[in-house]
Amino acid sequence: MAAALIFGAAVAGSAAQPQKQAPAVNASCLACHQASSLQGSVHSSLSCADCHRIPAAGATKEVPHAPKKDILLVDCTAKCHGNDTRMQPPGQSPSSYADSVHGKGYLERGEMDVAKCWDCHGKHNIKPVQAPDSVVNRRNIPLVCSRCHENMNVVLKYNIHAESPYQEYMQSVHGKTLFEKGLVTFAAVCTDCHGVHNIQGAGQIHMQAKDPATCGKCHVLIFDEYKDSIHGREALKGNIDVPLCVDCHGEHKVAPVRDAQAPTSKKNIPDTCSGCHARPEIMKKYGVPADRIQTFIESFHGIAIGLGDKAEASCTDCHGVHNIKPAIDPISSVHSSNLAKTCGQPKCHPGMSEKIATAKIHREAGAKRSGTPYYINKILLWTLLIVLAITVIWFVFELVHKLGRPKTP
Repeated sequence: MAAALIFGAAVAGSAAQPQKQAPAVNASCLACHQASSLQGSVHSSLSCADCHRIPAAGATKEVPHAPKKDILLVDCTAKCHGNDTRMQPPGQSPSSYADSVHGKGYLERGEMDVAKCWDCHGKHNIKPVQAPDSVVNRRNIPLVCSRCHENMNVVLKYNIHAESPYQEYMQSVHGKTLFEKGLVTFAAVCTDCHGVHNIQGAGQIHMQAKDPATCGKCHVLIFDEYKDSIHGREALKGNIDVPLCVDCHGEHKVAPVRDAQAPTSKKNIPDTCSGCHARPEIMKKYGVPADRIQTFIESFHGIAIGLGDKAEASCTDCHGVHNIKPAIDPISSVHSSNLAKTCGQPKCHPGMSEKIATAKIHREAGAKRSGTPYYINKILLWTLLIVLAITVIWFVFELVHKLGRPKTP
């Protein structure tokens, strides 16, 4: 549940103006209803009846009013926030709430435990977004969303795939930037990724939180590289087979590469890439060999990384990170004309010749087409078998000879 950040910015404009005297009718309401926090709210100049209407046929606005069951729930968009032109972009206007995953649950299905306006913004104590104590202040938004999304009753009822997003976010590079470093305007919060009033559910194919362009709002240069890569070009066409930012970096628990637990750390990169490149149906669809991960793991580079060596080349050292191109692309780092440069980096094999650089990394030793590795593998295997056979024969011969020797008194 992402809090409505832009809404707060809009009401902040009205809050900056001199506060009007609260309508006299409020005094009658407050005689029964304790709402002292209304005085410091951006709505302090409104009459209680402006929000709490009694539209039933024949009903009046007399005080005391009709029983509570005859009063409609507050509808923030009906009179005030239905078409607020100050909201940019339009999809973040309060009117878009009706089409959101929260709005559909509340307005269409009558689910009372989904997020409503007052669950995010507060009830009588609504403050402008710039106010540190505003519930929709950027620093407070993750905590506001956690009220529902860390509630296991809600998570299980609605089959929400993220069970502890707030706890994960606090450990992420974004959460630490917000809570530990205090960079409130710099760190990404829930609404930056999921949207404000127009939040969509996980079932949507092109949801904002997974859209690379969403990450690109902050990571501009990286997005420029990604959108020109083989993955990015297909992703922007709507191809659901290619990896998005969240597929490699994770969702709420995004960690820096230097973190050993990050899916983008050197030792974890082969596993991360295997999410796509070890799936035969996907590889066959795009004409990519399905053994790329397995053959890398069996290579000298892969074995060294598996043993914890941080200096050896992993997938991204050869193929690139966000700017991956197919091998047939002349500007690809693994194109035959660029291999000497790629392998000859100072951190790898400086001075490597073009002939050596053309040696294949992804070669299946057990396949005859791999050439020399295949025959070496066969020679070593037969050598091992012969040595074992000789050992067994020698052992049996010695055992028989010992058993047949006469025992001495």
